Amino acid sequence: MRENDLLHWLMHSTRPDAAVPVPIGDDMAAVAISPQAAGLALLKIDQALDGVHFNLSTCGPAAAGRKAVNRCLSDCAAMATAPAAIMVSVALPADMPLAAAQTLLTACRNAAAEFNCPLVGGDTAIWQHPLVITVSALGFATQSPVLRCGAQLADAIVVSGKLGGSILGRHLTFTPRIKLASLLQTIAPVHSMMDLSDGLAADLPRLAAASGLGAVVDEARLPVHPDATQLAARDGQSPTHHALCDGEDYELLFTLSQHDAARLPTQLADVPLTIIGEMTSEPTLRLRAPDGTLQPWPAGGFEHQGDAH
Repeated sequence: MRENDLLHWLMHSTRPDAAVPVPIGDDMAAVAISPQAAGLALLKIDQALDGVHFNLSTCGPAAAGRKAVNRCLSDCAAMATAPAAIMVSVALPADMPLAAAQTLLTACRNAAAEFNCPLVGGDTAIWQHPLVITVSALGFATQSPVLRCGAQLADAIVVSGKLGGSILGRHLTFTPRIKLASLLQTIAPVHSMMDLSDGLAADLPRLAAASGLGAVVDEARLPVHPDATQLAARDGQSPTHHALCDGEDYELLFTLSQHDAARLPTQLADVPLTIIGEMTSEPTLRLRAPDGTLQPWPAGGFEHQGDAH
């Protein structure tokens, strides 16, 4: 089974609901709580699994808890929404000491507190299997949240930070771009946005498909992280490959008009911003090589897969 196949079925088998203006398929869902309530409630839930998203034996419970919360809060950043509260549920291994469990939950609480977001509840269980951390986040939108589906023809494509090589450690230590997303909204209208969790090679096609457009990305403009270069020296892949395909960068990918993109600073909230390409009318993606030729979009990025069909 491929994760994307299951998600495609779920999105197309869920009936539209007038009370859910942003349904399954974006970084968060938006729900109208009541006709009298101002704005929308934005909801998110995310899992982090020992052996998949982290290795508890090497990173320890504090890093695991921090990552689990920040993965969820990164989706708040993708919608330009400040988190109001989180809940955390944990399935703890039976052999985990009490002190380790306390360290884990303290790290969850502290990670959220960095964004003035309280941990308000959750659930605990103990079982004979690896650690599972499930985090849900609640936010409120007093203006329209930024969605994946809003990209417009000829929009500039922009990424924050530098990409690739996160497996060398940044996948545990990244900071959700909540402050950056908020500041972007004060500079120019952002048409579409998402966070880069599965890698640019996998995530840009999702944004383009949601918007009914294609894209061309300039390989020479890609902001390659030094970790990607270091990893490339080890495994023989190119730094560009790692920047496109590694995943877990948790940077922002967004589009806005060319006019507004030209007014962006090169750095905002101490985070670099790089224009890497443009949205196109043809619903395909291409990578523009340094010599100007258009190459097929690389297959890559992270996807959960199982053995059953």
